[in-house]
Amino acid sequence: MKMMIGYATKSGAARECAELLKQKLAECDMIDMERNSVNPAEYDIVIIGSGVRMGKLYKPVRKFLKDNHAILLQKKVACYLCNAYPENLQKAVDKNFPKELAASAVCIESFGGYPPYAAKGVDKSAGIKTEQIALFAQKIKEELKLVN
Repeated sequence: MKMMIGYATKSGAARECAELLKQKLAECDMIDMERNSVNPAEYDIVIIGSGVRMGKLYKPVRKFLKDNHAILLQKKVACYLCNAYPENLQKAVDKNFPKELAASAVCIESFGGYPPYAAKGVDKSAGIKTEQIALFAQKIKEELKLVN
């Protein structure tokens, strides 16, 4: 099974979460969607991560979802959002994801995060919920067992 973690970040949280996920999932490609293009047709499992600002996913992720909607519906897709207000997860999903994609996703979770304008010296990782990342990785592993 070929797997990718594509992410877009401004504050760095989505990248940090991608790195933590990669450690738990072993072999997968990690792709910064702001700097690199990606073809989801090349992957069996597509994990998408994005920061959220003012209720919107970052532009590279929104564009990726729009441009690859039909392909993504044929893949195993999981998504994580990094936002300082995880209680707003469902609002962000409803606002940013096509309904069919949200319904067919293996999982969509909030990993927490930190404000993009956090003061220097603030422990930024304090807002990232590592236990959520572990549960998310477990769901992906379970899905892989179902696929094989």
